[in-house]
Amino acid sequence: MQLVLIDTFVVPEASRSAFIEKVKESASFLRTLPGFIEGYIYEKSDGDSSHNIVTTAVWQDQAAFEHARKAAAAEFQSRGFNPQEIMSSLNVTVQRAIYQRSPY
Repeated sequence: MQLVLIDTFVVPEASRSAFIEKVKESASFLRTLPGFIEGYIYEKSDGDSSHNIVTTAVWQDQAAFEHARKAAAAEFQSRGFNPQEIMSSLNVTVQRAIYQRSPY
């Protein structure tokens, strides 16, 4: 069963461009990993939620997701890319959840 990592962010308008750039930077590595199926960035255009950016990453299965988590941590550390520090410096908050995906 496929796993989907869904992150919902509250991103201040002043941080939006820098934040999107960092998301794309991390995604450029993630999509090279085995078991990565697809990922998207969604920007809110209407609605009442304070979350204005959502990202998704779909993984083939639990094993691919676990491998990706470890590989990303190692790669980001070697690059000096610290997502928590980036979000803090840009005043971004996140809620993260993992879902199982199956067709209707």
